[in-house]
Amino acid sequence: MNTRIIRVGNSQGIVLPKKLLQQYHLVGEVDLQPTVEGLLIKPVAKPRREGWDERFQHAIAQGQTPEGELLEGFSDDAFEETEWQW
Repeated sequence: MNTRIIRVGNSQGIVLPKKLLQQYHLVGEVDLQPTVEGLLIKPVAKPRREGWDERFQHAIAQGQTPEGELLEGFSDDAFEETEWQW
């Protein structure tokens, strides 16, 4: 399959046909890897939600509230103090 390199603002890019995007599950962010044959485009896994069920079960088994273990590091107190309005 051939396609053309086109100007996109100050950069250049290619247009991928919808069928290819669907076939290879390319949505949003992709990983580009140079290879000997050319450029490999791979979907980026969304690890934020992977394993949530197991983590909830583990937290409950440990007698913890799931929110405490699972959301650790996701809280931004500075945002809550400066941006959030009650």
